[in-house]
Parts: sequence; structure tokens; C-alpha cells
Amino acid sequence: MRTVKLLPLLLLVGASSSALAERRNPLAGQPAVRHKVELRRLRFEISPQFMTSTNQDYRHAFGPGVNLGFHITDWLAIGAQVSVMFNSNTPLEDKVRGQLAGRDESKGFVYQYPGPQPSLQMHDERILNINFLGSVYASVTPWYGKFSMFSALFFNYDFYVSGGIGFVNYSQNNCCKHIDRTHPDPSKGETLADSNLEDPSIFSGFKVGGMIGVGVHIYFNDWIGAQLELRDYITKANPGGADVNADRHLTSDDEGPQNNIFFGFGVTLMLPPRAKISK
Repeated sequence: MRTVKLLPLLLLVGASSSALAERRNPLAGQPAVRHKVELRRLRFEISPQFMTSTNQDYRHAFGPGVNLGFHITDWLAIGAQVSVMFNSNTPLEDKVRGQLAGRDESKGFVYQYPGPQPSLQMHDERILNINFLGSVYASVTPWYGKFSMFSALFFNYDFYVSGGIGFVNYSQNNCCKHIDRTHPDPSKGETLADSNLEDPSIFSGFKVGGMIGVGVHIYFNDWIGAQLELRDYITKANPGGADVNADRHLTSDDEGPQNNIFFGFGVTLMLPPRAKISK
């Protein structure tokens, strides 16, 4: 008798289980965000900017530049960047020049107290300027979103990380008038006791190294925004152009890893102007 009463209940449970098994999640296979404004995917980026150094020892470098990039996906991009630099003295450079200004320039390289220091003219000729920066890189954008100001203005933003090859061109001022060309040449195994008489131009020129950077975009609409970033151009250099290792010769051994850190800010233009809207 109980078996007869339980039979309809079992049939009902079995039917419900079959219905649940056949029922599908309506969100399965759907995008995480619908009608998303795709600010980056398959778009070109043009970002005129102004860059300034943050950690140069002797000469500040600053000037205009431009970033050119193509966003392959919403999170991956490739790009190139160039900047033309101008230079001015740092406080340390002003202090060094003030100390050397009191030396007897007529004696040139002669050992004067407290030691074999260069004359002011020699120092000015050796100091490195940066007159060009460049890089080719890949950029990853792992974070992006939207924020509001005063619950009235809404902006899209993203954070990105870049890495690639960096280029720095170092130059010197009127180098090198104070070289005694009649002195022995250390490159030929001859002895030269004073590095102030050697050619410091070996430290100038085009240097290739690495570049790493971080930055943020703040978008005012679909295609115009602001860009803020930090870039570090890592090369071998000798910013002072002097004998660093105290062997009385100017060689590549006097160069070491140099972090040239620059802050940049500018305007970002995304093309085409209208961003795509996801489904």
C-alpha cells in the first residue's frame, strides 16, 4: 500500500530532476560586460607630450615629444616614442662650477690644491647633456575603469605598464678644446698621468639600453584624454665625463649603469574618434 503511495512522489521527483538538468544558465557564454565602450582595442594612439628629467646629476633635460601606439587588444599595445631635449644646470652643477671658477685658468690642467682637478672650461666640455630620447616598446593595460568627480563628472581611466628598448643621445658642449694631442696615447700602451688631457668624447653619442615605464590615461570622452607617465631609460653612461675609477685614464670602464628617469604629461588622441561598443 505504501509502495503505491510513494510511486507518484518518485515520478514527480524524477521529472523535476530531469527539468533541472535540462535547464541552462542564461548567462553562459555571455560577455562579462555588455555595451562596453572599447576605448583601446584596434585603435591608434597619438600622444603629444612634454617630458622632464627627475634625477639627472649635472644637467636637467626637458622638451617636447610624442608617443605613437597601436592597441592590438583592449589590454595589449605596441608603440614608439621620441623626444627632443633641452638642458639646464642642476643645483649640484652650479655648485661644482662655483668651486672651479676660482681656479687659475691659465694653468689649465696643472695640479692645484686639492688635486688634479680640471679647469672650469674642461669641466664644461665634459658634462653630458641629453638631447634625444626614444624607445620602442610593448604596453600592457591590466587595470581600467571609471570614476566620478562631485557625482557630476564621469571619466574613464586606465593604468598601463611598458617595457622595451630605450635610446639616449648624449652630447657635450664644445668638446674637446683642452686636449693635449701631443701627449702619449694610452690606447697604444703609452703612459698618460693626467686624465684631464684625454679625450672625454668617448662618453658622448648614441647609447642603446632598456626602457621601463608606468602611466595612466584619463579619458574626457571617446577619443581625447590626458596622459601621465614615468619612464626610465637605462644605459651605460658617465654623466660627469671624468675619471671615475681613479686609474688616470678615460675609458669605457668609467661608465656605469645610469637610470635616466623622466616624467611626461600630455594629451592623448585615439583614432578612429568613435570607440566601438561591445554587444
